[in-house]
Amino acid sequence: MCGLLVMALGSCNKKPSRKTANNQPTTNEQTVTQAPIPQDLIPVNFPTVVDFYATWCGPCKQLAPILEKLEQKYQGRVSFIRIDVDEEPGLAQAFQVESIPTLFFITPAGVVDACIGLQSEGDLEAQIQAMLAR
Repeated sequence: MCGLLVMALGSCNKKPSRKTANNQPTTNEQTVTQAPIPQDLIPVNFPTVVDFYATWCGPCKQLAPILEKLEQKYQGRVSFIRIDVDEEPGLAQAFQVESIPTLFFITPAGVVDACIGLQSEGDLEAQIQAMLAR
């Protein structure tokens, strides 16, 4: 369900250009591997929604209040973790995050789903309900 909304609702797949100390532009490409998602990097004891975002990302800014509303609604049943890809680039790379926002739905048994791009509140709630039903 989430994957179908990626193109319609948008995502940010390039970071703003930055310069190194010698004034050369840096590249922000990530290599995609077939390695499993390292869910052990974010240990969970109950269902968790992990949001990879950046402060400069428009769709991420639009998604934030939706996630805050859902966090209040599911308080005590679902944990919500926000990870800034600029602050934690290694973690974003370990999870193979190439576009933001990217959401992972994780239970103690492992990652059950992932969504890329801006999602509606209804779609996210459906994903949370599906995660809770597992």
